[in-house]
Amino acid sequence: MKLPVKYGIVSVLAICLTTAGSGCSPNKVQQQSVTGSQLKTFSKGGVGGVNTLSSVESARLPISIYDGIPYVTGNDLAQALQLHSKWEADRNIYQLGDFDAAYELKIGSDDVRVDEGTIRLAQPPILRNSMVYVPVSALSPLFASYTNFVVTDKEVKLDLSSGNPSQPINGPEDASTGGDADFMDDPNDPFKGEEPTADHVEQTVASFAHNSSGAAAPNSGVSELTHSAIPAAKLKNVDVNQLIAKAKSYMGVKYLFGAPPYPESSRFDCSTFTRYIYGRYGITLGRTARAQAAEGTSVSRKQLRKGDLLFFYVPGRFRSNKTVGHVAIYMGNNRIVHSSPEPENGVQITNINKPYWKETFLEAKRFVY
Repeated sequence: MKLPVKYGIVSVLAICLTTAGSGCSPNKVQQQSVTGSQLKTFSKGGVGGVNTLSSVESARLPISIYDGIPYVTGNDLAQALQLHSKWEADRNIYQLGDFDAAYELKIGSDDVRVDEGTIRLAQPPILRNSMVYVPVSALSPLFASYTNFVVTDKEVKLDLSSGNPSQPINGPEDASTGGDADFMDDPNDPFKGEEPTADHVEQTVASFAHNSSGAAAPNSGVSELTHSAIPAAKLKNVDVNQLIAKAKSYMGVKYLFGAPPYPESSRFDCSTFTRYIYGRYGITLGRTARAQAAEGTSVSRKQLRKGDLLFFYVPGRFRSNKTVGHVAIYMGNNRIVHSSPEPENGVQITNINKPYWKETFLEAKRFVY
């Protein structure tokens, strides 16, 4: 859609989150500045970020015109969809995603890397006044899996989602009633064994020490399982108990969105963690959580085995659709080990017998069998 140039070129844009009849507050201006390797957010007279008051019914992204082409800022888009973002100055790439960098937009290039593939855009993203701009024509091709966009001549509108979880991520444990949403272990799992008591399933990253070799530190409370405790059956020549012990040995490694490979960054995001751990056992996984969800063998949440990968969506106020945004390794007994910015920051063990995890669960895939 061609928009008239009269709407002008602006270097500071706002996300206007309004109900009918109200306008943008001058104190809610968000400015995105590309400095070094990060994109920083500033605000006038307050803390930056998307206004999520209960009265908000829609997000409105102002449109800016460059050379007759309508754009929104990457910062506005990321905030409205509640996506992480990062500017890679050395590669001239803007990364977007939930808990991993599912999208890589290269300035001046029509080709956008999405998971394992590439999408060709009608116009490329641009950099103006130290800000990343995404063409409006790219919104639906790239982000329709999150929400529906309504484009007018001055703004892009995103409607409020009605499908968010009933409890926060760190909410109370749920009673297991055998209902459809409950997670259950497969009684025939050949690697099923003794598990810690319920008092120990919520382990915070602060209680673990991690050394540079990747092995469990002496005071970490993590011990490598020996072959004497492992059943004779092997799944794809992988000892799942040892795989999980290896994953646990990275407890405390901090989360970093769009983390480069661990040997060079010493950090993980959700999919680089699973990719790294499974790669240590000869299993090649896709680059992102969504790519990994497209692989493997589907299994029911009622027949989970240790080592299965569990996939979840990440809720947002202005997301009308549900797409894979997070991946974790199932440990059995309603526990996952994963790299995440929440509820703690970093590689952690989380009890998923909670409404948040039951409601955001999308699917489980098996790779070791």
